[in-house]
Order: sequence, then structure tokens, then C-alpha cells
Amino acid sequence: MKAAAAGKSFTLFTAETYPAVAGDGLSALLLGKQLVQTGNRVALVCLNPNGLLKSFDQIDGVETIRIPYDYKTIWGRFLFRLRLINYLICRADKESTWMVYGAMPGFRFILLFAQLYRVKRIFRSTLWGFDDAYTLAGKLYQIPTRVLLKKTHIYWALNSAFSAAWQKVVKRLNVFQSFQGVDLENYKIKRDEVFLDRLKEKYSIPKGKTLILMVGHLISRKGYPEIFDWLSMMDDEFLVLHAGTTNAPEWDTMSRFNDEMAKNIVHAQKMLGAKVLFLGRQGQMGEIYQLADILLVASYAEGYPPNSVNEAMAAGKPVITRRIPGVSDAITDGLNGYVFSDFEEFRTKFSHLINNPLRRDELGRNARIFAEDKLDIRKIVLRFYSFIGNRT
Repeated sequence: MKAAAAGKSFTLFTAETYPAVAGDGLSALLLGKQLVQTGNRVALVCLNPNGLLKSFDQIDGVETIRIPYDYKTIWGRFLFRLRLINYLICRADKESTWMVYGAMPGFRFILLFAQLYRVKRIFRSTLWGFDDAYTLAGKLYQIPTRVLLKKTHIYWALNSAFSAAWQKVVKRLNVFQSFQGVDLENYKIKRDEVFLDRLKEKYSIPKGKTLILMVGHLISRKGYPEIFDWLSMMDDEFLVLHAGTTNAPEWDTMSRFNDEMAKNIVHAQKMLGAKVLFLGRQGQMGEIYQLADILLVASYAEGYPPNSVNEAMAAGKPVITRRIPGVSDAITDGLNGYVFSDFEEFRTKFSHLINNPLRRDELGRNARIFAEDKLDIRKIVLRFYSFIGNRT
């Protein structure tokens, strides 16, 4: 594959990044890091919720600029847009390629200024039902947004559902369809029982349990608390590990969901008792995936596949997931995981996975093969280079 020349400049606009360790912030930083490693200059522009984080940072070679964002008041949200416009006028690199991660606050201003500056621009939807083309530009009153999107040079579609929506609404074929990817080196498969026992001691996880991992914010979009009700009706022996936000700090916009997440914890403990363990935010997710036997994704909507699915497949773990737009691009039912639509289908497939470790191993091996072929961030960046190089 012939790659476009390195040494380019990219500006990535996303709602959040490190120290937030989930969602688009994580995938944007991963892409930025890989672009830097291949000889490019990368700036990442994001929100600074309540102004509690450093305004400037250098993370893995990625220059990070955080713009203060008081999300709790209308005035704070308005003021952020003024600050963003000031950045776009006074400080933005007008020679770089701009990439916008979905409908972040002020995304229309970013696209508009990019058009005025004649900057090459890329738009990437992040969440089905939030910033896919149908939702952003499918209605008559959304024509101005549709015009802005139509002027983008490239649309990065995470899956075929995003791609189809774009082509139907925006009516352009400038689609780079690719998963967001994962660094495979961080998720090497280890089957050493002594190593796994040490990890269980580290995280206070009892031995002899089939471990069901769930990852992400403990919010309703992720399928909570319904999935706890479903799990409580299962007779099988297992332990649910939840890794992710349950009480977000004030520098994270997810803190507005803290009351909801607290209620979901109480509900989970009521329904599952000792069969659920909340690990909180984890910086070493590679270790958590090594411990897990199965990844369970109960979300009602995602930018499929989310980071958790990418990471689990890279770690050679089978995925059981709700059937939502984009799933079929990554999970083939019965090959590298299972897909469910309702409780009865979930009950059957979940119980089968719990009670068949050899089947879990088979699906996990297939998941790793898929990850090596489709999810390797290094291969994705090479394809990305080739795509944008052909459209220079």
C-alpha cells in the first residue's frame, strides 16, 4: 500500500481527551499519537470542563489545547463558543488538515471557518442517533448543517450504517470507512495462570468465577439498569466486573450524570449483590481484559465498534452485544461473538458462553484474528494516508 507522504500537520477537534480515558477522547489521542509516530505534527483541541485542567499539554507528542467550558450554565456554553471562535481566528493552524469528531460543542463554527480558510477538513460521526447524517442533517430545517457537511473533503465512517446515512443525506461518496482501531501491542494475549492469579489479587477479584466485563459510563445509553435486571434472572455462576465512570470528577462533563450513575450502582447491588464488582476508572485496561472471560455490551447506541469492543477483540475475548446499527460490521454472530435483540436471545447465548469455555476460546481466537486484520491502528493510519493522499 502506498502511503501519502508524512510530515503533514493535523488539527483534531474533539470534546475531550486525557485524563478522560474513554470515548472519542481516547480514540482521538490514539490516532494523534500514531500520526506523530509517523512523522506528522498533531494538535488536539478539546474542551476544558469548568476550566479545571491545564490549558496546554503535551501527551505522547500530541500538542493538546483545552478551551474552558462551563457546561452547567447557558452563559458558560455561550462563552465557550466565543473562545472557540477566537482560537479559530487567532491561533488555529490554517495550513493543517482539520478533523472534527462529531457534534462536539461549536462543531458548526469549526466547519464554517475551515471552509472560509479553505482548509482540508474531515468529519467523523461518533455516536448513532447523535451525530450520524440522519440525525444532524436529515430534516428540512437542518439544511445549513447539511451544506456545511457537504463541503467537507472526507467523511470518516466507523461502519456501514454511518456510511449509508451519509451517502443518502449528504449525497457524497467521499467516505473513508474504517474502524477507529486499537494499539494491538497493549492487548497481547497472556494465558499464564500464575500471572492471572496475581492480577486477581491486585484487583481483589475472587478466583473460580467466570468474569463478565462491562466497560464505560454507568448511564442509561449503555443499557443500565435494564441489563442488571436481565443478569439477575440468570441462574449461571458468574461475576460482573464494571470498569468505567461511576462518579465523574468536575473536570469531566460526565459529572452531570453522577446522580443517575449512583442510582444505577444501588440498583445493581440490589439485583446482583455479590455478583457485581465496580472497579471504577482504570488506566491499565489491558490487565482488565486479560482477566475477563467475556465482554458484554448492552448499549442502545454506539459509534460501533466502541473502544471496549476494539480492545476486547484485540485481547482475544468473545463479545456478546446488543444488535444496534454497525454491529454486523465487527461482530459475526457465532464466529467472534454473539448478538442479541431481546432477553430470550440474550439468556440463551449468554448461558451458552458461561458454560462452554472451549467455545469462548474459539470465539476469542477469531476475535483476535479479526483485530489483527481490521483493528490495527498502524494499518488504519496507512489506509488513511493513502485515502487522503489520493484526494490532495
